[in-house]
Amino acid sequence: MATANITKRVVDGLRTQAKDEGRTLYLWDADTRGFGVLATKTGSVSYFVEYRLGGRGAKNKRMTIGKHGVVTPDEARKLAKEELGKVARGDDVAQAKKEARAKLTGQTLKEALTRFLASNKRTGRYWVHKEARLLGKDMEPLHGRPVASIKRGDVLAVLDKVKARSEAAARLLFVDLRPFFKWAVERELMETNPAAEMKPPAAAVKRDRVLDDREIKAFWEAASDVAWPFSSIYRLLLLTGCRRQEAASARWSELDLDAGLWTIPGERTKNGREHRLPLAHQAVAILDREAIEATKARRGYEDGDLIFSTTGTTSPSGFSKAKRALDLRMAALLGSKWDDKAEAFVGGKFKPWRIHDLRRTAATGMEDLGIPTHIVETALNHVSGAKAGIVGVYQRAEHRDAVAAAFRAWDARVMQIVNPEAPATNVVHLTAREKHH
Repeated sequence: MATANITKRVVDGLRTQAKDEGRTLYLWDADTRGFGVLATKTGSVSYFVEYRLGGRGAKNKRMTIGKHGVVTPDEARKLAKEELGKVARGDDVAQAKKEARAKLTGQTLKEALTRFLASNKRTGRYWVHKEARLLGKDMEPLHGRPVASIKRGDVLAVLDKVKARSEAAARLLFVDLRPFFKWAVERELMETNPAAEMKPPAAAVKRDRVLDDREIKAFWEAASDVAWPFSSIYRLLLLTGCRRQEAASARWSELDLDAGLWTIPGERTKNGREHRLPLAHQAVAILDREAIEATKARRGYEDGDLIFSTTGTTSPSGFSKAKRALDLRMAALLGSKWDDKAEAFVGGKFKPWRIHDLRRTAATGMEDLGIPTHIVETALNHVSGAKAGIVGVYQRAEHRDAVAAAFRAWDARVMQIVNPEAPATNVVHLTAREKHH
């Protein structure tokens, strides 16, 4: 049989030759006896070791140690030496691998994912979302498969399907899967990591969509026509810059309306840090307890600690339907209409936007009022590199007055946009001290 020093160039040449000739070709390493590579007519290339136990009459045994591309020639050679060393000590490595694989086939991917999530449990919303991605519908086609049988192509098929819906979602799923597969290989649940050297989906394009004054006015008016609790939640998002789920899951026990303060616990924030959010005049009005309790009673909703719950025990669902209604009303106010054939809004001045754009609008609006960036970051509980660690803790305390003033200024600005004919008596100007603290 042919022998040569197995290198990437040699292996690539062997693969091309096998495809051109339409047959399987073997090549043995000139330096490591028993280490070889085979290339098939389909272009598949694998490294293997071949050995014999029990003397000249015994049959040769072969064990695959990895595919070209997943492992490099040097990595394959190192693995081959390790396996051949075991053979020299009398171990039947191919049989041991076969027995190990038989034990693993009983554990499904979902069972392995559940073990991984349980053993690496973290607090915070990010981990909840990670669990939802790994155990949700996107991964469902593979959940029942033996974890040891999951190959690179299986993972790519799932990611491609998710990517067709959202590149950002595909990238997040890939980021979640990568440490899982590494964990599974380390625990010998899988032979090779199917995500090794896999190119991640493209990073999500950074958005910079901000609603202008005309859109803010239309948004505020349109929100009044959307069913409660979404009408209140959407307006609160614009005034506070908080995230959708932070508002949707708000609790009465988190509020001190007399002090005008909403304390969102760390387990409900994206960065895991408690967020002390000052509430300005209009935000307090939206959170009027008597008015909300009256609304719930009138509509037959259950009351409880969850402010915007209609069941008394769960935060509201149906955001997509509510956002659609909001868009249609905003579009009408801006002179646009939905075209079924084009599947888009046409005419007028309505432009598509996302709920998270309200947070960006609040941040930009504050900065336009002359509020320093570091105060805006504190107001939105955004932790940049300069604000990480213990320094950030002290900064948040020092910025408290300035943050409260920033929210009052933004609250007044939104009201001025919504009702430009009203006297601008509520416009708040930051003092020099508040700007620098």
